Amino acid sequence: MKKIFFVLSLFLSFGVLAQTSVRFYNLNVKRGYEEAVVKTFTDFVQGEKWKPGAGILLQGVRFKNGVTHRIVVYGDPENWGTERERTEDEWSLYRERMNRYTHPNSIDSAMGSIINFSDGDREKNKTARVYDVRVHEPEKFLKAWNKNVKEAKSILGDRRIGLISYEVGGASGATHALVVSGENDNDVQVTLRKIQKTKAFKEYIESRGKVDYIQTFAITTVIRF
Repeated sequence: MKKIFFVLSLFLSFGVLAQTSVRFYNLNVKRGYEEAVVKTFTDFVQGEKWKPGAGILLQGVRFKNGVTHRIVVYGDPENWGTERERTEDEWSLYRERMNRYTHPNSIDSAMGSIINFSDGDREKNKTARVYDVRVHEPEKFLKAWNKNVKEAKSILGDRRIGLISYEVGGASGATHALVVSGENDNDVQVTLRKIQKTKAFKEYIESRGKVDYIQTFAITTVIRF
């Protein structure tokens, strides 16, 4: 109950109920079955027409214990998913096939909302660093975050940076995910170093309030629909 009230207070303090919802389903793919998972996912998803603003991704995950991949679904909760509803038989067959290649009960699956995400080149910048954090002072944090993103625009170029709130699940204690994209891990690292050297970043750290870092991991988009 305490966590529910905390999440609600974050939304009220941010002054926005993000229209775009997002769900993360973590997978632990058995060694050697990565291509089979991609094929199973693709066969199930491709050819479907998604509702406006909705979509789905399969991402590779690194440096996150017990998780090798994740499926990300996003869209308007009032207009969710594909135009055609899947039958129960289709879902059962998909789950049966996917279970052959994955270990069950991967940790930290979650549901939340996209608070903001900058524009950028998704196809060029498929890799990202994700910081799961606990924000203690949401009003101060969002103000500082938005200012830092604006100041970092020239460094980011066509890379994307985003803020996501967790409402259900996620890493223990995490309320948000901070996401910075790039062409590869090295590109992300160099970009972060450039941002961290700026005066604006120092001001961001000083003005954002208390933030606890829960975990950090890397993702790469394998395929998007």
